[in-house]
Amino acid sequence: MFDLRQFFRLIIGTGIFAIFFLYSCSREVYNLSVNTVIADSKTKQPIPGAYFDVTCTYQENIDQSLYEEQKVQSDAFGKVAILFNKGYRIDFKASCPGYLNYKKSFSARKRFPDTLYLEKEPEKTDLVLSVLSGYNLDKSTPYIRIKKSNKKNQKHKKQQEEIVGFDFLNNKATTDLDKADIWLDPKSENGSLIFDVNSNGGIYPVFKNDLSQSFFLEIEYVPQLKYFSSYKTTGMEKGYFILCRDGKRIVKLIPEDYLCVVEYNRGDEKITESGIRLNYIIQKDTVNSNKFPLVVIYELLNKAQTTSMNSQENNLSDADVSTLR
Repeated sequence: MFDLRQFFRLIIGTGIFAIFFLYSCSREVYNLSVNTVIADSKTKQPIPGAYFDVTCTYQENIDQSLYEEQKVQSDAFGKVAILFNKGYRIDFKASCPGYLNYKKSFSARKRFPDTLYLEKEPEKTDLVLSVLSGYNLDKSTPYIRIKKSNKKNQKHKKQQEEIVGFDFLNNKATTDLDKADIWLDPKSENGSLIFDVNSNGGIYPVFKNDLSQSFFLEIEYVPQLKYFSSYKTTGMEKGYFILCRDGKRIVKLIPEDYLCVVEYNRGDEKITESGIRLNYIIQKDTVNSNKFPLVVIYELLNKAQTTSMNSQENNLSDADVSTLR
């Protein structure tokens, strides 16, 4: 028996699909072009090499929509140009390291924006600065050294030797070299120091001719080069990158340029310490361990009022912050 209600449902359903299909087709644009410039929202400068992922949706038939996806990068002038055969909706995402992702949808009949502005990510960092002030040598001073002791009136007895390294992860000196990141090799001399590091870490020198001003205020990204397990200084170094023993965290290190020699008596022992004090910045953020944001360092240095560092670092407090961005 013929069911009139089912017949009307079929007619209505088919009509809805037809209306949707005709509506979708009416919205479609042919030879659809997407031309834009990706730029920094603050400086308005174009961003080269930004990633642009765009999807164009079009009507394939009465009950099916398909899409075409294209992925490109902006050129040296931040420009992006893409062409689609047809479509009624554009979905896209623009992204670039250091910037927040930009996502939006547009009707293909609307004019695509001439410029897409990306906002920079909030600076993610966990920098800890430790700089020397004056000539302190207390327990809190970052100071690696070799301690030699001998009892009075026993000149021919071999001196006892103790190496004191530094643990950057916990900001303290230690005689347990398994928990130290750097220490002085006993073969060190005043004219040529030898820095040893933990077997899980490393040391990488940065030379004076590689910098124009200050190691702390230059080289934002850590060089991805081979680190040394031991390094003998030449006098031409401006500073060092230290890979900590956890294999993740990085330190920017500037040792003082002279060896401290301290002598004192303890009971019937005479103690001689030969060491060097350390200025350093540690990046504790393991997610961004390869980056030392220069503006953040500048602010930390100003806050610390690093008087003693000013002479070593060519007047850090007078540095022009605009050159650090």
